[in-house]
Amino acid sequence: MKCVILAAGEGKRMHPLTFTKPKVMLPVANKPILEWNLLNAVDAGVKDFIFIVGYKSEKVRTYFGDGSRWGVNIRYLNQGKSRGTAHAVSLLKGLVDDFIVMCGDTIFGCEDIKKIVEQENSMGVVPVKSRAIWNG
Repeated sequence: MKCVILAAGEGKRMHPLTFTKPKVMLPVANKPILEWNLLNAVDAGVKDFIFIVGYKSEKVRTYFGDGSRWGVNIRYLNQGKSRGTAHAVSLLKGLVDDFIVMCGDTIFGCEDIKKIVEQENSMGVVPVKSRAIWNG
C-alpha cells in the first residue's frame, strides 16, 4: 500500500505565511503539516509514499529527503503548475496499484488512515465547510 500525499499547492489564501514555503510546510505544534500526515500514516502501517509537489517543492524535498529519517521510502512527482486534484492523481497512472490519497494540507488521524488502508476499494470523504461559490 502506497500513500500519495498531495503537496503541490501554494496556499494563496494563507499569504504572507506561504510566500517562502508551501502550505504543507506550515508548522503545527512545531512540525510541518505534512510531517504529521507522514507520521500518522506510518503509525497506520504505511511505509511507501509518493509526494506530489509543485510550489516551492525544494522545501519539501530538502526537509523529507528519501524518507530514511522516518524509516520510510519517499518518491516525488512534480505536478508543475498546480492544476487541481484530478490532474495530480492522473500523474500516478502506471505507477501505483494499491494506494490511498491524502491532501497534504489537512491533518488526518492514524485511526482514520488505518480504516481506509484496511478496506478494499474504499474511499474516505470528510465534509468541510467551503467558501467557494458554485457558478456552474
